Amino acid sequence: MQVNIAVVQFAIEQLSPRENLKRAERFIQEAAGQAQIIVFPEDFVTGPLSGRAEYADYEGSYLRHFRRLAARYTIDIVPGSFIEGEATGLFNTTYYIDHAGDIRGRYRKVNLWLPERGYITPGSELAAFDTDYGRVGLIICWDLMFPETFRTLLKQGVEMVICPSYWCFEDAGEGRRHDPNAEVKLVNALCVTRAFENEIVLVYANAAGSSSYEGVEEHLIGRSQVTVPFKGALTLLDHNREAMFIQQVDTAILAEAEKSYEIRQDLQDRISSNATWK
Repeated sequence: MQVNIAVVQFAIEQLSPRENLKRAERFIQEAAGQAQIIVFPEDFVTGPLSGRAEYADYEGSYLRHFRRLAARYTIDIVPGSFIEGEATGLFNTTYYIDHAGDIRGRYRKVNLWLPERGYITPGSELAAFDTDYGRVGLIICWDLMFPETFRTLLKQGVEMVICPSYWCFEDAGEGRRHDPNAEVKLVNALCVTRAFENEIVLVYANAAGSSSYEGVEEHLIGRSQVTVPFKGALTLLDHNREAMFIQQVDTAILAEAEKSYEIRQDLQDRISSNATWK
């Protein structure tokens, strides 16, 4: 199956949801008719909240907004992620919304990045679901670091994993003394490795530019990309500027990867025999 995927490397206006939503619709309008799926970055509606709970969505208004846009422009949307508020806490949440405006999947970030842990409640479940373009899994940003997350999704039959992200040069901390591009190397390596080792299409949509909030300035690494087995990155934005690309993916390559590597079969054999990893 061939599918065209639009990936938006979006420059976020901090705590300006109206402006961000207006610009997002322009990208959706541009992609409609050319792509079947469009993906935005993590936190792209408001930017990181850093505990500013008043900017969390307690009414489901952002979800309703993107459901309307998906139906209006007849395109599947992964609306990055945004912070939803409930009585039990704040959750970093992403959705897969199909071209009729129906929700196919919802995921709440399980593996929180260090600054999030003071005010975000981690999710407890992974998301794997069927779409018109195969079985899809959703993760968010720091989840990319955890191979067991991908193995669990693979056991649930996913063929594509979509990862909205907000990944910065500064995330390396003191590691920048060793290499200022440490996070670029990390993300590029992870995106290719996860595609190969799980025989999946990986769609990685990171934010662009820089942001400043509460006296903290962060510089996004960009590097949005789509990766597959054998080929690695089909498209890689090797910069951190705002941009959108549309990449055609032929998912037949996944069956060829399984024929070569038999990773899915090996995992199924382990499940059937109750074998454990040594």
